Amino acid sequence: MDKKDASAKAGSVAPQSQSSTSRSGTPPGTGNMVAPGLGGSAHIPRDAFEANPKAYFDDLHAKEKANK
Repeated sequence: MDKKDASAKAGSVAPQSQSSTSRSGTPPGTGNMVAPGLGGSAHIPRDAFEANPKAYFDDLHAKEKANK
């Protein structure tokens, strides 16, 4: 795939509205994703999650244990 095709494909997805924000304070949209394991109640930066998904889930499980 050349650069022209890649940019056309990336641009074909309409970004979500920037007027709303999640509980985490991060607006949904390009570069963000629904946080796994939270039932769609929060959005997180996709690049941070993809860089270290293990750390995300370790932190999520630690918070769940603390709330019990």
